[in-house]
Amino acid sequence: MSASDFTTGGGTGGETISKDRLSYWSGPMVSKTGQGTWPPGQPTSANAQSLNVARVAFSYTGSMGNTSVIFQPTLVMSVPASAVVGTYTGTVTHSVA
Repeated sequence: MSASDFTTGGGTGGETISKDRLSYWSGPMVSKTGQGTWPPGQPTSANAQSLNVARVAFSYTGSMGNTSVIFQPTLVMSVPASAVVGTYTGTVTHSVA
């Protein structure tokens, strides 16, 4: 799980919300298929982490095969008072390794 900064307009200081102002938690597993275990990285809001660095949403223990997991992650952005009004765009990426 990783994110970029969020920007509007020309992306100047007041037009950028840094990715470290994003809090993330993976939430618990909703359902799974296949064998193995899927421990969540951040099961509850009390485990939320800043996205200033890449985070692990879930890990997997077991033999590889036809497996999948469904979860409901949450993102919360803390908008600074200095942010200008606008539509901000950024990228949030979940990847499988």
